[in-house]
Amino acid sequence: MPSETLEGIVLRVANYREHDRMLTLLTPGKGRVDLLSRGCRRPKSCLMSASESFVQGEFVAYRNQDRYTLTSCNISESFYPVRLNAYRMTCGAYMLQLALAAAHPEQEADALYGLLTDCLHRLCYETDKNPLMTVNSFLLLFAADNGYRPRLNHCVHCQKEIAPKQGAMFDIIEGGICCRNCAKGALMRLSASQLQWMRDTLKNGLDVPAVSEDKTLFEVLRRYVESRLETTIKSSKFLP
Repeated sequence: MPSETLEGIVLRVANYREHDRMLTLLTPGKGRVDLLSRGCRRPKSCLMSASESFVQGEFVAYRNQDRYTLTSCNISESFYPVRLNAYRMTCGAYMLQLALAAAHPEQEADALYGLLTDCLHRLCYETDKNPLMTVNSFLLLFAADNGYRPRLNHCVHCQKEIAPKQGAMFDIIEGGICCRNCAKGALMRLSASQLQWMRDTLKNGLDVPAVSEDKTLFEVLRRYVESRLETTIKSSKFLP
């Protein structure tokens, strides 16, 4: 059987039988890929280090119909420092689970793969930065990449323009901000600085300076993204 080399990040591991594991990868070209890592839980297995969450590398596997079995892996990054801090590890696990919820087999995921890689690097090595703001950036850009970019310049109901230095209410169902006249029901408030951070991040990417109201921003973005995915990510209960 021919072998394939899959560049990917391990999103999930599940013990299988006595010594094996099932791995779920995010790959740029094939989206989500499930593969069996035989014997990886044996003490001297050469696959042990590759069969862990967060591991990134080139996974060599043979394919039998629609099933992959791992034979070797050239690890490029393990994101080991994330594992040394419980909070950063929770932030990383949340991003992995979001990627798992969004990825599909045999569908390209180049943008998601790049975003996840960049955010994990920042979480791992930019220790002077607030990890929750990295998660916030991931959530916002994740939403945009998956087709539900929030509307942040005009009221989603009456189309009135919201001034740049003005805060607004966020309507999760409609996917955008509301003016005072249209704000009804259980909406969530965004300050002017939070709203500007969101606009700047959608325009400029991950390098936008953080805002102080990171926890309330996380709650808005978490609820918005999880509502669109129609799921609750379990690790979010340990954040912010």
